[in-house]
Amino acid sequence: MKSDVDKFIAARDLLWNSKNYKEAYENFEWPDVSKFNWGLDYFDKIAKDNDNLCLICVDGEGVERKVTYEEMRRKSNQVANFLRDLGLQKGDNVFVVMDTSVETFEVMLGIIKAGGVFIPGAITLPPKDIADRIERGNIKFLLAHNAYVGNVTKTRMEALRKLKALINVGKVLDNPHMEDDIPDWVSYKNAYNHRDVYSSPFITYTNDPMFKFFTSGTTAQPKLVIHNHIYPVGHLTTMYWINMRKGDVHYNISSPGWAKFAWSSFFAPWNAEATILTIRYKQFDPKFVLEMIEKYKVNTLCAPFSVLKLFAIQDLSKYKFSLKEFVSAGEPLVPEVVKKLEKEMNVKIREGYGQTETTALIGDFVGEAKKEGSFGRCAPGYRVGILDEHLDNAGEKTDGQFCVKTYPVRPAGLLASYDDDTVNKGIFKGTWYLTGDSGYYDKDGYFYFVGRTDDVFKSLDYRISPFEVESEISEHPAVMEVAVVPTEDDRGRIVPKAFIVLKPDYVPEGETALDIFRFIRDNMAPYKRPRSIEFMEAFPKTISAKVMRRSLRAYDEELRKDEKRGEFEFKEMDFEKELNLRARRN
Repeated sequence: MKSDVDKFIAARDLLWNSKNYKEAYENFEWPDVSKFNWGLDYFDKIAKDNDNLCLICVDGEGVERKVTYEEMRRKSNQVANFLRDLGLQKGDNVFVVMDTSVETFEVMLGIIKAGGVFIPGAITLPPKDIADRIERGNIKFLLAHNAYVGNVTKTRMEALRKLKALINVGKVLDNPHMEDDIPDWVSYKNAYNHRDVYSSPFITYTNDPMFKFFTSGTTAQPKLVIHNHIYPVGHLTTMYWINMRKGDVHYNISSPGWAKFAWSSFFAPWNAEATILTIRYKQFDPKFVLEMIEKYKVNTLCAPFSVLKLFAIQDLSKYKFSLKEFVSAGEPLVPEVVKKLEKEMNVKIREGYGQTETTALIGDFVGEAKKEGSFGRCAPGYRVGILDEHLDNAGEKTDGQFCVKTYPVRPAGLLASYDDDTVNKGIFKGTWYLTGDSGYYDKDGYFYFVGRTDDVFKSLDYRISPFEVESEISEHPAVMEVAVVPTEDDRGRIVPKAFIVLKPDYVPEGETALDIFRFIRDNMAPYKRPRSIEFMEAFPKTISAKVMRRSLRAYDEELRKDEKRGEFEFKEMDFEKELNLRARRN
């Protein structure tokens, strides 16, 4: 009888050995695994005595660190022993606020091996958001790179008192001491004093929690998406979509605070026994990144459309690429940009679709005809339908909601649940998971995206909840009402725009706008920050008094189409000197 890890490897190999998409889709089945720790059972199996590179980490100056599979196996074992010695118990939630680095991968693997639950946090989170995540995430351990220790120490003391341990990654802190009832900072360097052999004191079951992601929704507070230890099995679809093979060098442009990093910078490439390239930079520099893609002979690349646009304005003739696969997800692609890149980089760009709640659900797969406007067909192992409000098939070329079949087989890459039972009742209906995204399909089974069924939008590959941003801006004393919609900045990127109705004592002028921009910069994470605000006398509303964001979006689109501004519209860059924007960018 095959072991669970052998079943997993057999499922992977079936995808690799399939002659085409049709064969893979018809023959692939999720492996029946019940006792499975991906870090211990799979990674350590392929990594033991393996001197192939699993990771290349480069910083903004081009300084590199290369790590073999065997080295990563031993280092992550040390991290697991370190965490266990600090008191980590199976199921403890671990919050990680780190840049991409060799240590980030050691930590992710070590937490998985030790039975902790990995919860990533964006490095741009301000202190109040860190406190919120500690409290609502029931965090027991917190790891942070030294650059972000300050934000942690500035957070609410009552939140820090809930922790078992604070761990700083980097140089040993000069003053690691906290208040008496808060754990002192422990240096991550201590992990390397531990044994590099790890033996788990418990069995890991596939329904034990493994990863939790904070993700925006239609409420003010981000929800927690919970994935169990079956989650890396689900990323066989991500591996198959990218078409990664053993020995490939893969680069995914994402940061550790987001699910896409787990998707394509961690699980999928190591499922394929590939080499991960990761680049740590203070600010994204397309020229430097292209140089690194060339230098390290990256042959599989994943990047959002916002990055594709930056690549497209470079002189690509200067580079000699080794790319065989280039995929993109998270933002709709523009054909003109895609065609330019395909020609100049000599590679086809394939699109895919998934969520924080899933692995790769739909994609343009290798060898299949691509249809303009479509992001492809259903991934092996998934059954996706377009359903109407009654959960009936919407029919060919008819808009409906993307829904994932959960019976008789629940896909391995599908979330276990949210942390909110009310939300769970809304997304799990009968034998379906409701994605909240709308679209349609054609006679050949190709899917087309229309939009969110709610108002959530993506900005620079970050998922933005208007309600969440509105709630934070509403704290400014001048604001009576606020509505946030996506707009385009002067570089063609999707960013939030805030429409504001002021309280009676405030005037819609530059001084008021500057004060609100200062408030936004001081209190909000950069990825959520509106780059423009427009004052209005009143908002368009439904008869039930709900703001009609769709009308505001249409109005803003007309302004941009005519290359105009609203009468009382102000942009962040109008106050470049006052907000010290140039210095902050540097």
